[in-house]
Amino acid sequence: MTPAADRVQHPLAGYLPPWPDNPPAGAAFQARAALDDELADLEERIGALTANADPELADAVRALADLHERRDRATDDQLRERLEVLARVHEALAHLRRMPNAESMIAAAPRQACAACGFDRAVLYRVRGKDLFAESFWVEGDPEAAARLLAFSREHPAVLASHMLEAEMIRRRRPMAIQQVVGNPRVFAELADAYDTHSYVAAPIMPEGRVIGFIHADHRLKPRRVDEFDRDSLWAFAEGFGFAVERAQLTDRLRAQGQELRRLLQRTEAVVAEYLDAEVELVSAGYEGAGAAGATTAILPTEENTVAAGLSKRELEVLALLGDGASNAHIAARLVITEDTAKSHVKRILRKLGAANRVEAATIWLKAQQR
Repeated sequence: MTPAADRVQHPLAGYLPPWPDNPPAGAAFQARAALDDELADLEERIGALTANADPELADAVRALADLHERRDRATDDQLRERLEVLARVHEALAHLRRMPNAESMIAAAPRQACAACGFDRAVLYRVRGKDLFAESFWVEGDPEAAARLLAFSREHPAVLASHMLEAEMIRRRRPMAIQQVVGNPRVFAELADAYDTHSYVAAPIMPEGRVIGFIHADHRLKPRRVDEFDRDSLWAFAEGFGFAVERAQLTDRLRAQGQELRRLLQRTEAVVAEYLDAEVELVSAGYEGAGAAGATTAILPTEENTVAAGLSKRELEVLALLGDGASNAHIAARLVITEDTAKSHVKRILRKLGAANRVEAATIWLKAQQR
């Protein structure tokens, strides 16, 4: 073992408390352990008191202890179920994030909510002004019913009046579990009647702190009422879905801007190429026998030719390739320009020659060659 004098001084030495030989566990674990110890002591005392007591009393005490044990197991099972639902919510959100765009995510969200949280039906609404506009619907095992309910919802958008429960959820930024729908003046009665809804949960979608939509779900096909566990599960899904949609929409915008930028660069390249061609023509116009003039002479005979009038040196090169039957792609490859630039040259040549198409322009070129 290294002597204490030879040990390297740790940079946090003097700032951290010493580590005990038997460090304590977390507060919740300690509290549970203390309760278990008290329960064991109480069971021992009760056992001693009931040793010579009435057998019925002893049976009742044992039944009470057994009831407490079963209640603890039920609590553990409920906690395990919550963890399983949260794991399924995580998987559902991961599946949605892999979709190509925000539109497909919105269409699939109700189905994924039902699969993750165990609901029968779910509908996704978008907040549009003072209206709730249905975007997608899912009914377990009945896509035709989902399509009918979605069509009805779009024809009858819900108005977000101040007394409605959804308006309160917007103000409080919290989900709700509505146990009683029939006769409730704070729900959308027209939609509730059309859906035959009796009990449902609703969670706001608010990725930036602003409510942009809602997701509603219920257990109508089982049937059973919703509870707080359903509310919390849907709330977890809605929260993650909001961030996923926000990210997808940002990606869609960046992709669209990238495409527009590429189109802009291509147009700019065509304009610059046209400018450079015109500049070369002006520079070479008074300089015969060399450079660009020599290239033009190689294309057309030196005698007067109406084909050469008005065409730049680059356009003459393109016209010669047209006469050989070259495509735009071939022209671009031969002249080391983009295909869009080649198209621009061909259009200008057709306009200057008065030709209706590429074949006619090539014919004019070939006749000039023969002359």
